[in-house]
Amino acid sequence: MKRIEVTTKPNGAGRNWLEVGTFEVDVFDRKQWVKKNVPYQDSNLTVDRKYSERGETIDWIVLIPENYPYSLVKVTYDRLNPKDLEVLWEPGSNDNDTDSLEEKKKRAFELAEGNAELTTLLKELLAG
Repeated sequence: MKRIEVTTKPNGAGRNWLEVGTFEVDVFDRKQWVKKNVPYQDSNLTVDRKYSERGETIDWIVLIPENYPYSLVKVTYDRLNPKDLEVLWEPGSNDNDTDSLEEKKKRAFELAEGNAELTTLLKELLAG
């Protein structure tokens, strides 16, 4: 699961909020945001919200499952910038999985170097 921590400001100038949805390309090759839901109403997401004392900000913790099909964005609304999107998570963009499997195996053996029991265990696990 991917963990996203973000703070939003629900009221006033420069207010922002979270939305779940997809980016779709229209016939003119423009990328358009299509809102599907809000995070706290989506049963696939685990969401924790904490309001500040005066309710000026909301601290969010959102846990996103690995096979989640939608993007998570932070929408900012201001008179000068009517709708600004900041992508917090997109499907297929796992930050932790940038290394290939072979590189991970190599790193595991490097860490286990000098420990015969651990090296043997790694060989047994990775052979099957």
